[in-house]
Amino acid sequence: MKLPITLLTLAALASHSLAQEEPLAPIFNGKNLDGWKAGEALVASHWLVSDGQIIGDNPDKKGSVLWTEANYKNYELILHFQTDSPDYDSGVFVRGPSHQVQIGVSRSLKIDLTGCIYCPKDLQGKYPIQSDKVKTAHKLGEWNTLKIRVMNNRIVTYLNGELINDYMTAVMPKEGPIGLQVHAGVHQKMRFKNFDIQPTSYDEPTVVEPQYDGIPVPAPGGATVLFDGKDLSLWKGTPRKGVENPTGEVRWKIEGDYMEITPRQGGIALKEPLLTSGHLHIEWATPAEVAGQGQGRGNSGVFIQGFPEIQVLDSFNNKTYHDGQASALYKHTPPLVNASRGPGEWQKYDIYFTRAELDEKGKVTKPAYLTVYHNDVMTQDKVPFHSAAQKGGLSFQDHNNPGRFRNIWFMPAD
Repeated sequence: MKLPITLLTLAALASHSLAQEEPLAPIFNGKNLDGWKAGEALVASHWLVSDGQIIGDNPDKKGSVLWTEANYKNYELILHFQTDSPDYDSGVFVRGPSHQVQIGVSRSLKIDLTGCIYCPKDLQGKYPIQSDKVKTAHKLGEWNTLKIRVMNNRIVTYLNGELINDYMTAVMPKEGPIGLQVHAGVHQKMRFKNFDIQPTSYDEPTVVEPQYDGIPVPAPGGATVLFDGKDLSLWKGTPRKGVENPTGEVRWKIEGDYMEITPRQGGIALKEPLLTSGHLHIEWATPAEVAGQGQGRGNSGVFIQGFPEIQVLDSFNNKTYHDGQASALYKHTPPLVNASRGPGEWQKYDIYFTRAELDEKGKVTKPAYLTVYHNDVMTQDKVPFHSAAQKGGLSFQDHNNPGRFRNIWFMPAD
């Protein structure tokens, strides 16, 4: 089998344009704490405004967070920070208290992790990415520039222009306030100024050369063949809005070595939840004759229980929202690149997923992960999910568009 090309996680995040279109109001007016929740006595005793700066000072060594009154979804925040305190532990919270961008020395690890993300509830480690670049990027005692990009479930941080973290969260609120922190246990005087917050707007995923030639890939030994081009006995029909299917009749047709969607007659799904952890291989094609545009060109989807939909779409010279194009995790994560072949040409997905680790009570202790290769090019890189499902079904969507699937097999991890 031809080995797939692996792309490193892109430093410049190729994301999508679902950001808020209207400019965001300034987060700080430079004069007072209007727009911030400063009414609580402890917070009021720690935070003040002077010389166009928000200053956090805790001589009592107690911790507090100054929160914005407004909630934010997807944004780019730039701010400057400085302190003369020899020991400090501060940070910027994004979308509430679950995810923080560290400023200064971690109390627990006793090292400078400025720009690194603290998120213990993600279950990927308290500081999943500890960058060595902090040592050279952080200017101790001077004004530093911190840039934070928040897009869907991704957080990207830069310290003085240096990329520090590019992190995909397992679970994070869709919106929430921004918070400035002074941590308990140490007296520090933190200064923040020059706040600039803007809606995120990223370029569309770069078009790259697909590495798959369209020839069917044989199932390896030990794999379970889910569809061989002839037999649909493992499958059942599924209803859709306005179309009932109480008996599970398969209404898709078999032509040659593929199954073909019968539009507006419902989807198709495995009868049993056969997918544990492992490698799922799917080959698919959109119509050779182009009809429609955007989401109306060969639209379908791959649903693996426990994970978001993996979009199927003709994304060859076809503009659409980026987390809705081929190999996107629909409305969750755009593909890293666009590796689509042309209309009517056979394409393939190789989808690798690991189910979550659970404790004895069934609680997730380590997230599930999903990686996607589209035409032998990585388009999703170990995306985490807080899903407890240990096995699940597989289904394909009827989205009113014709499309074809063939040569579907699954290789369990164990």
